[in-house]
Amino acid sequence: MTTAITMLDPAALAAFAGSLANLPKEEIRKAKKLYILNALAEFQAQRRSGRAMIITMGFMSIIPVFLIVFIPALIAYRSGIKAARQKIVNAVEVWRDDLGADYEALRRQAEDDAADR
Repeated sequence: MTTAITMLDPAALAAFAGSLANLPKEEIRKAKKLYILNALAEFQAQRRSGRAMIITMGFMSIIPVFLIVFIPALIAYRSGIKAARQKIVNAVEVWRDDLGADYEALRRQAEDDAADR
């Protein structure tokens, strides 16, 4: 399964950008916009499933033995979400010139997703 984190690794971005080399500038812009939108959608799905897991583990932590598992899981979840969001923002920044007029909307969407906790 591809996640927002893996699809925005430098190697994945380089491979994707390399596959666009022979396309017209407008097609490159569209492809990069779609790539970012897909990463945002994957990020939102990861966040929703992570939240469901955290809620479930929160209920289970009523039993003290599960609390030992819940706290590290919560820390790992928050760390992973923060990293995924930062990779999306970084990709938008790196592709700023290629995204053209779509840059501001994508940047705003990435920041809004981060604020929606």
